[in-house]
Amino acid sequence: MRCIRLIWIGKTQLPFVQDGISLYLKKLSHYIKVETEEIRAAKYASGTVEQWRRQETEKLLKRLDPAELNVFLDENGKRQTSIGLAQWFEKQMPLAWPRVNFIIGGAYGFEKSLLPNNVTYLRLSDMTFTHQMVRLILLEQLYRAFTIIRGEPYHHV
Repeated sequence: MRCIRLIWIGKTQLPFVQDGISLYLKKLSHYIKVETEEIRAAKYASGTVEQWRRQETEKLLKRLDPAELNVFLDENGKRQTSIGLAQWFEKQMPLAWPRVNFIIGGAYGFEKSLLPNNVTYLRLSDMTFTHQMVRLILLEQLYRAFTIIRGEPYHHV
């Protein structure tokens, strides 16, 4: 894998989250190229939750390439420890994916009926986080995974 891309719905509005994202993007740049892509959220002033979820999912799907590994963050996804995530990355590296995409939905998640059957689902926690906080938490976990792979002292067992 040559690159990781994080795709998310909506702007990151909280300054402390923006600062944290910048910090971990810089830290990760020592290990791998990381890109972020922001997709405009649906206009929540009119319509229904189902319409918003569908509209946002359709926008996300236009950005994906089936030749890449697509990982959707979802509360029902596979639970993973930090060490487990590092091991998962190690298994993906020899498969020569051109890019691994981590997709973070909007406030109302994904319309799963639109998603391809071969996507991977990942759950960060049993707890619920705002979709903006998930961006920062995911970046920190990606950084942690790469330090584990390299045997660096960031992660304490």
